[in-house]
Amino acid sequence: MWIKYATAKLCVLALASLLLSPVWAADSGGGGGNSPHPYISLAPSFVTNYDGGGRLRYLKADVTVRVMRPSDAAIRHHMPYIRNALVELFSSQLEENLSSTQGMEVLRIEALEVIRHVLDELDGHGGEDVTDLYFTSFVLQQ
Repeated sequence: MWIKYATAKLCVLALASLLLSPVWAADSGGGGGNSPHPYISLAPSFVTNYDGGGRLRYLKADVTVRVMRPSDAAIRHHMPYIRNALVELFSSQLEENLSSTQGMEVLRIEALEVIRHVLDELDGHGGEDVTDLYFTSFVLQQ
């Protein structure tokens, strides 16, 4: 009798762990869990100088993208290329473009297009999966 009870209890625990493990796995990735539109951080922070005139000026930005599908394999696979393209974009900015809200919005849209272009260029698709881009931190040192 005791063995039947222990076996049944073990089966229930095993079943519960199997049912709950996909939830833990989805949440542990930092990609938004079961959300239909997960967020992917392009960590670490982007730090670059910009506006090549006279004084050195620095930009530090944390960038997160929103993707249509929960799979972020293409973004993770091409992260070095994406980061390089974004550093080039950020370093080419002029101070007057970055000091206004409108300029930051234009930069945000340009950065989104850069990522889409990179994914389309390298994979032939995937750019359409990136639906939005957000600056989760944006600091200028002038």
